[in-house]
Amino acid sequence: MSEELAELKKITKILLLVNTEQLESQLSKYATTDERKRVWVLINGQSQPDELALGSGMKKRSVYDFLKILVNAELIENPYGKAPKKILEYVPASWLDLMKTETEDKKEKKGETVNEPNK
Repeated sequence: MSEELAELKKITKILLLVNTEQLESQLSKYATTDERKRVWVLINGQSQPDELALGSGMKKRSVYDFLKILVNAELIENPYGKAPKKILEYVPASWLDLMKTETEDKKEKKGETVNEPNK
């Protein structure tokens, strides 16, 4: 990695850390439900919208509509035929907890014990 690129990455990280409250506030304007927050967490530049729907609990059409909103807000890139990608790689910590909670809920529904290793 070039020295300039390394320096830009440092600057980007500093700006993200300094502006986390504003970023979360801006994201919360669009990610108004737990399902939409899960979609935001799952957007990684590799997962297609159908996969985002499965992971978030939203219907496919709702995911596509939400992605369009995020593109219009210039928060993601979503080129045709490719997976959506965040412009800013930021996920509020509380939103990550939503993913853990959903996984635990699914295990409980299947009758598995949460927080204990499988035997």
